Order: sequence, then structure tokens, then C-alpha cells
Amino acid sequence: MSQFSLVARMLGCMVIFGVSLVNAQEQRLHMNELVLEEGRFIRSSDGEPYSGDVISVFATDETKTRELGTLRDGRWHGIYETYYFNGQLESKISYSNGEFDGPLERYYFDGQVIARGTYDKGARCGEWFDVDGTEDSYPPCPDS
Repeated sequence: MSQFSLVARMLGCMVIFGVSLVNAQEQRLHMNELVLEEGRFIRSSDGEPYSGDVISVFATDETKTRELGTLRDGRWHGIYETYYFNGQLESKISYSNGEFDGPLERYYFDGQVIARGTYDKGARCGEWFDVDGTEDSYPPCPDS
């Protein structure tokens, strides 16, 4: 196989991959299309709780992601991420039906860890770390 055909194939794969990323981004509903009512995110168009992937962007630069996550019946479910304006991850939190459930990580804008720990159905469990060096122990997390 010539170098030219290898490069052409690689470029083709990159284009296909890029298109799939754009399509995935377009599949997310913008948070500005939802309203929070009684602890649930409701579609403003029909008043129904929303289920699916969501995104919000910074008002000053709509090309920059502020938060990503998934809602189930209007409540956070799965991994929820927030970002600083510089693109650095601010927090990554696991939810189950609107409740903290799983790992939590929070960071400063420079990537330094602020806090890290785990939740079990809304309650802290296992070892927790805070930026001030504090380490707290809670009841052990159940095995998953």
C-alpha cells in the first residue's frame, strides 16, 4: 500500500469521526429549552419532563461548553460534567435518578483537585479528600 493511499484512508476516517462528533453534539438538547419546576427539568415546548442528553454553553461564547449530562424523567442520571471557560473540567458527578450516586470529582480552573469522594444513594461513603488536605472517612461504599 502506498503512503498516499494510507494517508487518504486516514483522512477519510478523520472526516467520518469528525462528522459523528458533530452529529453527537447536535443530538443534545440545549438546557435553555428546559425549565426547572419542582426539581425536574421540563421541556418548555410541551411541559413534559425531559429524558435525554443535554448541553449548556457560556452566554459570552456559545462555542464553549458549560455543562454536559443526561436527564431521565427530568432528573440528572449518569455522569454530569461542568467546565470552566478555559475548557478545564470543573466537576464530574455521578447521579442516579436525581441523586448523587457514585464518584464525585471537583477541580480548580488549573486542574488541581478540590475534592474527591464517592456517594451511595445520596450519602457520602468511603474515603473523601478535600483541597485543604482534609481526609474524611465515611461508612464503606457497597461493592458495585
